[in-house]
Amino acid sequence: MDPSVGARTLCAECIGITFDDVAGDAIGTLDPMSPWERSDTLPDLPHFTLSAKNGCTFCAFLCYLLREQLPTKQYAVVTSTTAASRQVVTVKMDTPAYAMRSDLMTITNDLAGDNDAEEEDGLHSLCLTFASEGWPRDWRVWARVYQHEGSTAVSEKLGITLRVPSSDVLSQGSMRTIKAWLRGCDDEHPSCQQVGSSWLPTRLIYIGTDDHVTPRLVQVSAARLPLSTRYIALSYCWGPPSRTRPQLTTTIAALPERLEGIPEHIMPGTHRDLVLLARRLGIQYIWIDALCIIQDDVKDWETEAASMFRVYRHAYLTVVAAAGDTCHSGFLSRPGIGPLAVVPFQSRSATDSGSVSGSYLLSWHLEYSAWDANNPSHMSGCSWATRGWTLQEDVLSSRVVYFRDTTAFFRCQTHRCLEHSATIYRNVHRWQERLSAAAVAAPSGGTKSNNATEETDKTGLYNLWRAMVTEYSLRNLTVEEDKLPAISGLARSFNVGLEDEYCAGLWRGDFVRGLLWSTRHDAEEPTRFCAPSWSWASWKGEIGWSRSISLPIVTKCKIQQIHVTPLGSDPFGKVKGGHVDLAGSLCPVSLRPADTSYLADNDPYRVELFREGDVEVWAYGALDCFASSGLRNDGNYKEPDVGKLDHLTDVQALVLALGPVPVGADPDTDEPIYSPSEHPVGLLVLAERHDGTVAIPTYKRVGVFRSQMAVGGLQAEDSQVHIRLI
Repeated sequence: MDPSVGARTLCAECIGITFDDVAGDAIGTLDPMSPWERSDTLPDLPHFTLSAKNGCTFCAFLCYLLREQLPTKQYAVVTSTTAASRQVVTVKMDTPAYAMRSDLMTITNDLAGDNDAEEEDGLHSLCLTFASEGWPRDWRVWARVYQHEGSTAVSEKLGITLRVPSSDVLSQGSMRTIKAWLRGCDDEHPSCQQVGSSWLPTRLIYIGTDDHVTPRLVQVSAARLPLSTRYIALSYCWGPPSRTRPQLTTTIAALPERLEGIPEHIMPGTHRDLVLLARRLGIQYIWIDALCIIQDDVKDWETEAASMFRVYRHAYLTVVAAAGDTCHSGFLSRPGIGPLAVVPFQSRSATDSGSVSGSYLLSWHLEYSAWDANNPSHMSGCSWATRGWTLQEDVLSSRVVYFRDTTAFFRCQTHRCLEHSATIYRNVHRWQERLSAAAVAAPSGGTKSNNATEETDKTGLYNLWRAMVTEYSLRNLTVEEDKLPAISGLARSFNVGLEDEYCAGLWRGDFVRGLLWSTRHDAEEPTRFCAPSWSWASWKGEIGWSRSISLPIVTKCKIQQIHVTPLGSDPFGKVKGGHVDLAGSLCPVSLRPADTSYLADNDPYRVELFREGDVEVWAYGALDCFASSGLRNDGNYKEPDVGKLDHLTDVQALVLALGPVPVGADPDTDEPIYSPSEHPVGLLVLAERHDGTVAIPTYKRVGVFRSQMAVGGLQAEDSQVHIRLI
């Protein structure tokens, strides 16, 4: 429905949703507005329907919600109701219509800082509660609030910042916005100016600027393209093979054909949409992995995968197709956002400029009213954010336009913004700056730092790496052997600043701390070898490091050798083996499931450890194969599979370091208080049988532990044993 057409007022029964900006609903007041509610009968909704026909846009909005958006469980009750027993549904709003932004914040694991200083309070949403006898629960709807054209004074008065997004990505208005983002970045952001200036991929797709040009694959060196050539890189979901066959790719056999031409009609929807968008932006070259990498050439795939971080870093722009879940989904087509309710407003507060009157719009629109988190949390809920490869594609890109179902976002090295809002957010990670040797050598932009400061900056990068790995572990891979390749570009970028040895997902300079990862929830071993047991990449599923591990630790082992055997020529890619030789203290332990009430600090310790002859718990452990009880992501409660413990005998605790443990909480902030670093922490290991060719005892990691007892029981350094972890 066009908001400029139809009634500008509500019916007599709906007028109660408007609010008084003097009594009860203004910023700073605590008194709620007068409760408002209306009722009708399902499934016909005769009262709402008649009122909508007479011009009440809010009644039309209610009809749309109940007929088109009602959740399945509630709808099942409606459809089972007979005509003789109509079901009454009540909608009410008994909270202040004017909501502070702080009440609407989405809590996320934000890798950047918050943006509270940049997001102002205002009218963002109205909360409606629908209830009916027989429903399993009430249904709550947050109706988004948008500016109404011609009511600028109302938008300013109420702090309404969002505009109704365009339904056409290629419309003049949408393209004008995207071009303004890029132009502003080109002209005003010095830290973004290295984009596309010094490197080009092996292959690009030439599309020209005319819709009649047939795209074709180009060998960059043969075409002698200048390094200043601009190209757009695509980040998207390929989708499962069952839904994407036939997938358009470049193979050894198809390469000559691709160099001749790639007709748009054979391209999947997402590829074709990128061609259309790039032409509108005046960019003549694009990069798509499926077409620019020879998919069945192992050497070419390995070479191009090793260059992936450069592909996205040097792209003029990365386009994220987050609107769909396969290569056929496309991202230019936007569904309608449903009818828009026109809500009148008449200010009663005294102003120098006189009375403020007009209206605003309400919509059913499932998008964020504010961009409250950095990548990838702001894309939560879309398939693209669940894919393993897309994490590094996002982080490594100098600037990105993200296309969701109904709107677009923009992020560069300087700020972020939304297509349908004028608000600018500056809480961005300056990835290019942080992941550079210069940032570590001279973090303040001055002369080279002293060693202590340099180590502090490297510590920050190590901490950030572990945070990125934790996020990465939540994502899925179609090919499980891609576990290390899909984050290799990110590893290469971190290595620029760290200048450290990369060891199958860990860093030598942070190796002991890096070994202390643990699995979370229901982790699984891959069906094929991906990494040695001591690497987090040896498991599928969420992994992480407990909070106490990020605090200072005292190393109590000697790392003598770290050896990793790459599967190919890329030291950041796939591996076929690896081992760690070290000297440390070994202690035989027995295991027992832990009472979940013992857990603290969000640490995943699920079993109790007892030393031989002890009756008192010596430590708590987290076995890689053993998940604690609790709710899963699907909402189901699951008991731990304690039977797994029966198969783990002869487990030993390998002490790696002394670390802190939580000993209480600050009464003012509720933040945990930690002990000094005097509690043994390390790995749980099992002896491996071998053929006698290895001169030292060989073990495989099966978990981690943290002792509750300070220092006691450690062997002296001269009595430490020499072992190999594989």
